Amino acid sequence: MTATVAHQELFTAWTRWHAARELDLREEHGWLSLTAFHWLPPIPGELGGLPGRWSFESGKAILQAAAADGLTLVAGSDAGAPVDGPISASVAEAGSLRWISHGDVIVELVLRGGRYAIRLRDPAAPELAAFDGVPAFPVDPGWIRPGQFTAADPLKITVDTARDDLRQQVTAVGTVEVEIGGVSHSLAATAGRQGRLNLSFTDPTNGLSTARWRVVSTSIPTETGSLVVDFNRAVNLPFSLTEFGTCPAPAPGNHISVAVTAGEQAPIRVTGDAASKAATGSWLP
Repeated sequence: MTATVAHQELFTAWTRWHAARELDLREEHGWLSLTAFHWLPPIPGELGGLPGRWSFESGKAILQAAAADGLTLVAGSDAGAPVDGPISASVAEAGSLRWISHGDVIVELVLRGGRYAIRLRDPAAPELAAFDGVPAFPVDPGWIRPGQFTAADPLKITVDTARDDLRQQVTAVGTVEVEIGGVSHSLAATAGRQGRLNLSFTDPTNGLSTARWRVVSTSIPTETGSLVVDFNRAVNLPFSLTEFGTCPAPAPGNHISVAVTAGEQAPIRVTGDAASKAATGSWLP
């Protein structure tokens, strides 16, 4: 296979992958549909103009509402039933539940840093209506790098997040050594889907052409720990698309000293303070 043919196959595969990613972002109740984030108060009260009274108590989220309020259940065997009286729900830390609907708006329950919050997912969100794709660097086979995974006992690491009022824990399952620009980097890895690993990282492009941090999934490690990291598929986390993301930052030390000019670039936001600014990263939450 010639280098030209190999590059064309790489570009074709990446194009299909990127198209699928953008299609997922266009989902009507996806990340671009977020329009609000509210911590639940300990004393029942209204939130963001929603009907009903919302709070948390004894490790559960509580909603008090009447059928006339027009709130309905989203999940479970009672999906579609009106909320009439007090109800409660719980989720695991870092988890979420599409709990209640109010017309076309879905109220999502999340637990972050031991605190309950709700996010609103509205298919009429301006970010979703204006979405025109995610910019990316040109595909470059030089950014497909071999790596070596060294497994370790799971280690919880406390990290910053996209929100100033929240810190979370991530669980590292080992480290990945990858050489970039002649420099070896050791990055804490978290478990990904289907046996892959996730590497959340910063690099010198952050705040210039990319978001404050990005994440890339590796191939499945072999029995000896060898794997491949394709930085052409480094992606933005939801916080770069919406101010209502709670994404955890990379573990301390997960910095690549070489500019990673591969993968997704900072998207242009269309609401809030970002409306009049270019995607230089200076506006990122």
